Amino acid sequence: MIDLSLTNINSFSPYQVTRAEEGSYVFQTSKGIHYTISFEEDVEIGGCPTYQLILKKVEQVKSGYDPKVEPSILAIIDEFFHSYLNVLLYICDTSDGREEKRNRLFLKWFEKHADPNRFTIRTGKTTIGEHLLYITLIFENRNPLQSEILAQIEKDSYLLSDKP
Repeated sequence: MIDLSLTNINSFSPYQVTRAEEGSYVFQTSKGIHYTISFEEDVEIGGCPTYQLILKKVEQVKSGYDPKVEPSILAIIDEFFHSYLNVLLYICDTSDGREEKRNRLFLKWFEKHADPNRFTIRTGKTTIGEHLLYITLIFENRNPLQSEILAQIEKDSYLLSDKP
């Protein structure tokens, strides 16, 4: 279970973040839209624990642009990296055909706010069945398993191929 400091998160998040079920965090926007963020344990990469980042908009309604959503989500992700030296895996939802847009938006947010000297980011896409998956792997450069992680990513690079 990923246990993050709500005090640290809320010192940077414009929306009040609370702990939901085990390992989940939630906030509500000014328009009443709820977002949940959770971390699901996945396979190890390079001997390092890996957690899949799960972002969900609970209400399936069009809500328009909200400038406070981005920093709220990023505050949670930043606290994840502050607290753990794990790999973060982000795979975009394919349920509505908007996965490419989600991937671009997530990378734009992350790259806009993250210190490029702090993180290593690897992106790619692959086809599994009928679904084209956009994949992002992120870890901090202070991770002592950095070379092992990069070696396994390189070895398994077919998973992060740009060819669907």
